[in-house]
Amino acid sequence: MAKAEPTLQVRWVNLGAVFLVVGTVSAVALRWWQSRGGDLPTLSPLLAVLLLAVAVLVLALGLRVRRWVVRAEPIDPLGATRTLVLGQTAALAGAALAGYLTASLVLSLTRISAPEPRSVASASALGLVAAVVMAVSGMVAQWCCRVPRDDDDDSPPSG
Repeated sequence: MAKAEPTLQVRWVNLGAVFLVVGTVSAVALRWWQSRGGDLPTLSPLLAVLLLAVAVLVLALGLRVRRWVVRAEPIDPLGATRTLVLGQTAALAGAALAGYLTASLVLSLTRISAPEPRSVASASALGLVAAVVMAVSGMVAQWCCRVPRDDDDDSPPSG
């Protein structure tokens, strides 16, 4: 019986760990920055649009690879590998951004009555939603790049 090849996969628990680590480090760093008299960095709502565009692109490429696999069409192995890596990168980047944006959102909510923290909170909330969508689309793209296991792989060679 042949041993299965190990595959490098990004798992949901990995995304959770990245989210927690980046969120914690960001909260400490932003709180330190505020204690020194600095304001929270102002985020552009354009960030959410950019993250959603990346999410749509990653998802479209992942679904293209899935279509190749399901229809048993000839697969471009280099294109499929690139799509897999792009999906994994989008998932990890989305989790990291979600961690930072959550820290920014929570710290801005402590002074929500002022106009500047209110704008930071709204931009952080929009970006947070877009970052989560990007992370999920990356995980879906990774799933789309899975090749179904062939039953003939376990049988001994004939002849």
